[in-house]
Amino acid sequence: MNAATISFLVYTGILAAIGVWSFRIVEKVPINKYEQEFYAAGRGLGGVVVALVIAGGLASAGTFIAGPGMTYAYGYSWVMINNFQIFMNLLLLAPIGILVGIVARRVNAVTYLDLFKARYQSKTVIILLAVLVTFFLIPYMATQFVGAARVISQMTGMGYLVSLAFGALVVLVYCVLGGMRGTSLATLLQGVVITVGCIMLFIGTVHSAGGFQRSTEVLAAQDASFLSPTKSGEFPPAFAFSVACMTGFFIVGMPHAMLGALTYKNTKALKRGIWMGGILVFLWTLLLCLSGVVGRSIIPNLAVPDEIAPWLAMNVMPKALAGIVLAGIVAGIQTTVAAMAIIITSSIAKNVLQELRPDVSPTTIKAASRWTMAACLALAMGLAVFQPKLIQWIIFFSIGGLEAATFGPILLGFNWKRGNRYGALAAIACGMVVYALANTVCPWLKLWGTHPSLVAVIAAVIAFIGASLVSRPPSENVVQTFWGQKIS
Repeated sequence: MNAATISFLVYTGILAAIGVWSFRIVEKVPINKYEQEFYAAGRGLGGVVVALVIAGGLASAGTFIAGPGMTYAYGYSWVMINNFQIFMNLLLLAPIGILVGIVARRVNAVTYLDLFKARYQSKTVIILLAVLVTFFLIPYMATQFVGAARVISQMTGMGYLVSLAFGALVVLVYCVLGGMRGTSLATLLQGVVITVGCIMLFIGTVHSAGGFQRSTEVLAAQDASFLSPTKSGEFPPAFAFSVACMTGFFIVGMPHAMLGALTYKNTKALKRGIWMGGILVFLWTLLLCLSGVVGRSIIPNLAVPDEIAPWLAMNVMPKALAGIVLAGIVAGIQTTVAAMAIIITSSIAKNVLQELRPDVSPTTIKAASRWTMAACLALAMGLAVFQPKLIQWIIFFSIGGLEAATFGPILLGFNWKRGNRYGALAAIACGMVVYALANTVCPWLKLWGTHPSLVAVIAAVIAFIGASLVSRPPSENVVQTFWGQKIS
């Protein structure tokens, strides 16, 4: 057993201990307060943890594995494209963060779909969104497991399936047992490890490549298009703009990122979460993406581009430090999986169950929450067995679908008093139809080479506005709850 494996196992043991400790805390909470504790950590998270919950939830294997993988495969064009995501914390918290926190306390909302229930008062909206969230987040979770398994396999020499099971077990312990409390505590530790790991990996990679100038010369000799901001036209400006919208601006609708807006303690914590999260995402994204493209000058023939980050860690750094770096990468991935598992669980075990059985007891919800979480993790693991070479395209598919369904109902619904349930239903239906057509039989909907999410989100927003204007406005009770004033 090498030093990298030992340091990784020590770190994993700490995470497991956090899960057990969090489980003991959650089990002491009265049953009538279990939902708030399990799903929202008692709504008492400070700014640092809020920043890490959002940044760690959104900066997933897409940042830590697929980001370097895409820059390794396509060059500096994807360094630029990937860094549009540095706006995630700002765009999620600033437009709706304060309103979400206020309303969540007024209506005792502890889950993502509780907010939609309070705003639209529609069983159909809740069930539709629960189905879509589950449909898109399960494959998204599967890509996270793929990324983590590749890291563990590179580091320990274990087979892919064994590495997959090992990585999933850790999340299962601290997420299923501790809920949002365990996830937030693990996230705090993981944020530190991720940041230190990214810095060390970047320094080691540049040093091993002989500096930026030397690596640029080698890349130019391999293929000059690696230095082009558009990969010599393969990724035109219109495509880059659509990805910028998807990963930086439309991110407001992402359900697993909403956990930060539901759990912050006060406005001070919210503001701190915005600027701290922005800095952290910028560091993680830029350093890892640069490491990926510089790494191609060191080893130009990797069969699986997504393996560049773990390969670099094991080959350009001392083994003990490599274990810390890879622990940080796996930590970031596990944070995302935990956030997604909580969102799916709350959508099914709480919101859908309560819609179908209004008299369901807190004890039943408690049991259903843990069984649902275990089941969705197991399903994602099953999908992860069929590992793709580049997971970024699957991640983009899931993100685009979620945003097509939720961006309009979230941003407009939470900022425009006239929006109503009919607008939400129209936006969900229109967004999904356009997104499905653009990805299948109507590729011409990808206007000027854009990602299909751009057209789908725009169509959904138009549908939301049109349907809301031609139907009756929301009730005065809804407007009072969200804005404290009558509808104008």
